[in-house]
Amino acid sequence: MYLKKHESKLLLIPKNEDKEDAGIIAVLTDRVPSVLIVRWFDLFCFGFAMCSYVLDFFSDIGIAIFHFWAGRHLSGALVLTFALIPSVIINIISMVWMLDDEMHWKRRAHPRRTGTFELNQKRFISLGKMITLCIFQMGPLFWYYKALYYGWMFTKNKKDDTDKEKRKFFMKMVEAERDATLLRFFEAFLESAPQLIIQGSIAANYFQNYYITGKYPYWLYFQAASLTLSIISISWSVVVQNRSLRMTRDDKVNIWPHEAVLQFCWRFLTILARIITLVAFVLMFGIYVVFLIFGHLIVTLVHVIFLQALHIEACTHIEKLLLLINAMIHLFTPFNMAEGNTRYRYLVAYTVEFLEMMIIFLLLPTPLDAFPLIEKIRIGVPATFFIGIFIMLIYYKFFHPNRRQDLEAPNVERNEKLVVSELNGIPSAAIEKAEHMAEIEEHSVPTTSESLLEEDECHN
Repeated sequence: MYLKKHESKLLLIPKNEDKEDAGIIAVLTDRVPSVLIVRWFDLFCFGFAMCSYVLDFFSDIGIAIFHFWAGRHLSGALVLTFALIPSVIINIISMVWMLDDEMHWKRRAHPRRTGTFELNQKRFISLGKMITLCIFQMGPLFWYYKALYYGWMFTKNKKDDTDKEKRKFFMKMVEAERDATLLRFFEAFLESAPQLIIQGSIAANYFQNYYITGKYPYWLYFQAASLTLSIISISWSVVVQNRSLRMTRDDKVNIWPHEAVLQFCWRFLTILARIITLVAFVLMFGIYVVFLIFGHLIVTLVHVIFLQALHIEACTHIEKLLLLINAMIHLFTPFNMAEGNTRYRYLVAYTVEFLEMMIIFLLLPTPLDAFPLIEKIRIGVPATFFIGIFIMLIYYKFFHPNRRQDLEAPNVERNEKLVVSELNGIPSAAIEKAEHMAEIEEHSVPTTSESLLEEDECHN
């Protein structure tokens, strides 16, 4: 368990790339489940992700404008900087992926990502529209729109899962969602998470100043809404990242809607408590909080190396990079990046968060004693944290998708045989008839011991 290397769950790195054939099926057939299901909840997830991304980004821009308008230039500059720089990075990555598709399409070679093209190899979107989307920082919306489009086309197709065109719709949807969720995941922790600390500290300072008067400026309510949207963005990005990985793998069972809701509630409450804790550290230590964050990263890196060490063939630098990224994500919420049991990983990570929360709110005599409603905060933050942990325990005990995996495995194996037979040109009806005849034969032919007993009865 300790220092044991595991396969990465965050990035799916293909093996034996030299054996890949041209065409989308060669790359994706061995990754998608044999039972293809797209629910209305899946389409809702795409739409919700698009809306939350737009609202989160423009709410941050709006808050920065409010601060500049009121003459608080430092606050406005901090909010605007941490909104634009991560967004520019994410849109550059999105643009690179789009141009990569364009380059491969022109060479008529197999693209790693075929997201910008239709099934007939025509462009899904023009190059000019790609550039326009990325300039206006809306590049990730393209991948969600593409996933939503092909998911809708899949649901409209009434043929069975062995139909090649229907499978291509599913593969296209999965491929776009994979890119979209990965972009959104990194956007959440590059932009939304730092924004929570910055905006939370600004809002806490002004709340303390205006608490005596009882009259709060209107922009403080907008800032509270922006903070809520950022927490929703982070929580949802973790949920859809997990859901996307499960959808694209045949050895995993997809997440049902109520399971996703439970996971979102667990993440939302624990991240809320964590952000309030980090803001309290900023209010108490100011700029020196950087040293505390550095110490937290060292502790996190140690237990991540011991419990989530990764094994990627011929990619040692990627292993180190992913471990570092995972440690930085743990600053805001625990994240399981490696295959294997999550029990001890979350136990250690949440224990570290709990100890830091207890230190800042209960053990240290701090300037927070003068903060308004501090007694309620000292009770409310741990209570919020433990409610989130309780929901997590309920999720893993009763609603984790793996609890359904053993029940669904026989049907998955049978459907996989039918799909493979259809792709090889063998009608599924012939396979079903053969299975039926074999079942009849199994029940009708007596075993050797049974036949001997029957013979003895006849002779007697």
